[in-house]
Amino acid sequence: MKYVSAFLMGISFLAFTCCQQKPTNEPFIELSSLELTDEEVRMADASNDFTCDFFQKTNVQQQEQNLFISPLSAQFNLGMVANGTSGKTFQELESALHLSGNNEQSANNYFLKLMNNLPRLDSTTIFQSANSIWINKESPVKTSFQQTSRKYFLAEVQNLEFSDPKSADIINQWMNEQTQGRINKVLDKTKDDCILINTLFFKGGWIFPFDESNTRQEDFYPANGEKYQVSMMHRPDTWFNYHETDLFEMATLPYGNNSYAMTVILPKTGISADSCVTAFSGTNWKAWLAASDTTSRNLDLKLPSIKLDSKTDLIPIFRKMGVNAAFNKTYADFSRMTDLEASISEIKQFTRLEITETGTVAAAATITDVCLEEEVRAVITPHPFHVNRPFLLVIHETKTGLILFMGKINEIP
Repeated sequence: MKYVSAFLMGISFLAFTCCQQKPTNEPFIELSSLELTDEEVRMADASNDFTCDFFQKTNVQQQEQNLFISPLSAQFNLGMVANGTSGKTFQELESALHLSGNNEQSANNYFLKLMNNLPRLDSTTIFQSANSIWINKESPVKTSFQQTSRKYFLAEVQNLEFSDPKSADIINQWMNEQTQGRINKVLDKTKDDCILINTLFFKGGWIFPFDESNTRQEDFYPANGEKYQVSMMHRPDTWFNYHETDLFEMATLPYGNNSYAMTVILPKTGISADSCVTAFSGTNWKAWLAASDTTSRNLDLKLPSIKLDSKTDLIPIFRKMGVNAAFNKTYADFSRMTDLEASISEIKQFTRLEITETGTVAAAATITDVCLEEEVRAVITPHPFHVNRPFLLVIHETKTGLILFMGKINEIP
């Protein structure tokens, strides 16, 4: 596995096409790797700190449930929102993103580099990130904010009549297209004055696919309750990057040209998945990946086939991360977005995970509603790695360790 340093999670939609909303005639030129400057490496590390904080606090909120989120999508979304804020509101968002002390211009350039380069790392793997801003009628959203969003987040900006029921259909259709039909309806109606969306779509084929003829119904043992049978995929006698600690063992399953991978963190018998979540930090993630880069192991791999949809309210999570002013119309400062008083009324993330014999599809959409107030891997014998109990999974870029999606699977739907 290629590796340099770890990075980012965010609220967005994962998809692939190029990072822009319109088709391009430019030929696909595959990059050899995601190259970052020293300053960008520091931001990538800070980004993974955000990911860990975000994942742990979300896990507390949904402890008994399956959890699948996109920290990267969240970061793209919050990064776009932050460009419209000032004062304490901006400082809280910057702190939550773990970007305090970084030059705002450098942060915007970093997000732009990710938008442009992540889709170009593997011609066999689909990755798309898209941003959009939807403005109600003639709501006074500043041109400068729109221009910044277009320039650094490649955002598509459109005006709609939110009172028209068709406006929700238009936005839902946009999200459906960006996520290749995986997330097709998140809005029943449009409200407030400005909706900011980030979408991510990922589709990767395993370098070592599973043979469908080896898939069997086998027992899965949830943390709570009795065992039940699930569709268990099986790949015997294969070498994977591997690492083991007192808490867990982990194996990295690469996609395509090895630019992206899924790392499965399997708690040892008697250890809870939540204990592994607690141990997950940016520093530990970097060390675990570095250790697995130098160790591979012949595994008898069993992994359940999964199809999972999730919806998460992010405001309570961001409050735990120190973001408060943005949600209070009395204290929120969106002066770089509008001259009217404004606040965030809702932030939600919708995700889809599909794990099959051939590969993985993951999609995410993060939606923020802003309300404007008119007033203001050497053992030869295969080692059993049977994922038949609650586990964690991380979908990431392999050189930097940049996390795209992360999840804790308690039960198989």
